[in-house]
Order: sequence, then C-alpha cells, then structure tokens
Amino acid sequence: MLLSSFLEQVKIITNNISYKLINKTFKSIVCHPELRSKFKKKSAIDSSDCINEAVLLANSLGIKVEFSKIYRIDSPNNSTLFNNGQVESINSKIKELNVDFLIVDGKLSPIQQRNLEKRLLVKVIDRTRLILDIFEKRAATREGALQIELAQLEYQKTRLVKSWTHLERQRGSLSFIGGPGESQLELDRRLINNQIIKIKKKLRDFKNTRNLHRNQRNKKPYFIIALVGYTNAGKSSLFNKLTGENVLSKNMLFATLDTKMKKLNKGSLKNIILTDTVGFISELPTELIMSFRSTLEEINYADLLINVRDISSRYTEVQNMDVMNTIKEIGREINDNNYLEVLNKVDLLEKDHTELIKRNTAKNQVMVSATTGQGISDLHKAIEDKINNKYQICRIKLKYNKSDMESWLYDNAVILDKKYYADHVNIKLKISKINHMRFQSMLIAK
Repeated sequence: MLLSSFLEQVKIITNNISYKLINKTFKSIVCHPELRSKFKKKSAIDSSDCINEAVLLANSLGIKVEFSKIYRIDSPNNSTLFNNGQVESINSKIKELNVDFLIVDGKLSPIQQRNLEKRLLVKVIDRTRLILDIFEKRAATREGALQIELAQLEYQKTRLVKSWTHLERQRGSLSFIGGPGESQLELDRRLINNQIIKIKKKLRDFKNTRNLHRNQRNKKPYFIIALVGYTNAGKSSLFNKLTGENVLSKNMLFATLDTKMKKLNKGSLKNIILTDTVGFISELPTELIMSFRSTLEEINYADLLINVRDISSRYTEVQNMDVMNTIKEIGREINDNNYLEVLNKVDLLEKDHTELIKRNTAKNQVMVSATTGQGISDLHKAIEDKINNKYQICRIKLKYNKSDMESWLYDNAVILDKKYYADHVNIKLKISKINHMRFQSMLIAK
C-alpha cells in the first residue's frame, strides 16, 4: 500500500470524514474550553478573543463557522474534556445546524477525540490539528511541504494509541517459530516511523544546502536581517515595503509559511539580506516547532532580528510574549545590538493613542505603517545605526600595484566612494571591524 494512501486512510478512519478530500465548503462549530485557573496556562487573553482567533483560523481554511461558544470547565473530563451536560449541548447544536464537524479550541488527547466523535457522530479536530492543516494548505515549497508532513506524522503517531478498534487484529506470522504476528497497530506505527525517517533525511539535505548558502554569504560582507513576529502582524507587508517585492501579504493568519530572502540595496543600506519568516502564534504546536526548527534556525544566524508587532492589537504585549518565548525556545539570544522592535499598523490608531505610544517608545522601538509608509525612513535610520555598531566607515589609500587588495575589499566590504590620484586610489568604504583588522594584517604582511 502506498504510504500516501495509508495516511489518507488514517485521516478517514480516525476522523470519520476528511474535509480535505472533498471539494466543498464545510460547516463547523467552534467550542473554546475555558479551564479553571488551576488547570490552564497563564494568559492575559480573554476567552472571547481566543475563540475569535480560532474562528479566524477556521476561516483561513475556508471553513464556515456557524456557531461558536465558550464552555467553562471546572474540572476537565478525562474522557471527553467537556462534562456530560456540555457534550449534550454541543450535540444539540450540531444537529440543529447540521454541521460537518466540531473544532475544539484547545488540545485534545486521542481518547478525548475518539470519545467525542463516538458521541457526536461528527469529525472532531483540536487547535493543533487545525493549525497543522492550515500550514499544509499554505506550504508552497518542497521543503515546506516536507516540514508539514513531518509535523502531521508526529501528531498522527500519537493518535494511534488506543484510538482504533480495528487495530486489535493481527497479521499471521510467516514463520512457524516465534510468537503471534504483527498487529495492525504495530504495522501502522512502523509505516509512520519509516516515513518520518525518510522525511528527516530529505530535510537534512535541505539543511545542508542552506548551510552551503550561508557559508557563501559569510564570505561576503552581507548583513542579515530576519523579520519575526506574531502571525498577521504585517511582516510580509514590511518586507514588501523595504524590498519592493510583492510577496503574498493578506489580512489573514499564516499568509506566509515559506522563508523568503531578498537583497536590500537602498541608499546607504547596501549588501543587506532581508528574511521574511513564518509567523508565530500562541500555543504553536510543538510538532511544528520541531519540524520547522531547521528553517527557524536562520534566526540564530541573523545579524539583526526585527520583531514586527501589531501595535493596534489590544493584545500586542501578550502576543509579544509568545514571540519572545518562541525565539528563546529556538535558542536565540538577543541584546541591544542585535534586536529591534517595529511597532506596525500605527495608521490604525487614534491620534491621541499614537502620541502616547510615541512618548513612551524605547530606544530599540520604531513606529511605522507598512501600508502607508509612515515611519519607514526612521526604520532605515535605526537599521543603519545597528549596522554601524558592527561596521565602520573609513578611507583607505591603495597604490595601483595593490589591485589584489582592492579586489579583496570589493568582496569583503561595501565600497561607498572611489577617487583616483596620480599614484594611488582613495577608497571610502564600510567594512566590519573584523574584516578591517584582517585587511590591516594583510597590508602588513605585504
């Protein structure tokens, strides 16, 4: 059996119906379990806003949400998460609205998912599965597709445990010696594990290629900037504004999944590579962080991180905490020299609010609107200041018989100006402090 066919069977058997296999608009209801404080993670986001975000996630997949509700849970039911009365209430709503499935804006265990599907007789997906499916739909590159497939397999592997009744049966052993044959559960788990190994090998090839490209960049005087931030904060819009590109930029969650790079040459900002990365979100599935780790590790090699924040969101501080926690989980350390915050979407603020934020901005913060272009010149200056912390501008006199040294400068510095004289050339350049020391050593050696 082809593994792709097997995986589709996994989706159908475990979920009763796969909304990705049929070309139609599906209807759903969204339920947000509001756990009592002792059971939930600390969060400053209201449940009403959490469920609104879940509805937006569903809409991103083209799913029509007919009804959404917050269910307060004093003690989570190990079998169904919701208590019996709440399950009956959900069941009534499903029958009344004739929806195709239920979205639970939280994490369900395999047992809870199976029991809910048995009682409700519809497909049930949790927040993790919803985000995984959005990523699958949006991945545009081969590497992105492989990363999503890996995350889905890691997630699906946990769903095999005690989830299927048909997995009790066993295949007969081909040998007359030994114990019983391989159970269907063991076979399916082995198939998934084998596919995980194959995908990880392919992703290692992509990582090796990326390392080669990175090594090539390191030989040149490129300054690497990575845009990070909460999903829909405006990273792609800012990327387009700075580079003149036209990458997908929409007012939707996870519009960008695949990392994009573009060389930036504007005014004094030369030899800069700008990277647009995938957006973060609260409770980003662990499977995704693991699968995208090799891509997200580009953040670790950037000379400057620009954290793009949606300053118009009333949860901008909470969203920023999620972003900073994800950066920390990736392993990147930040300081005043390698970090900058862009307070985006100032055009959506009231004038008084804008003035208040402006008075309280820190030295590492710049207010902009990627849509209107407001504040972009300030951002250019802030970036240049960061670069100047690592680079220095100087003038160098070279005799005409030092053409090899001049070639080295073109490869390892940014030439700003060049003047010719009778016996020498005067070069104004921007060079990293390390490369300047190397150059001085080479001159002495000559």
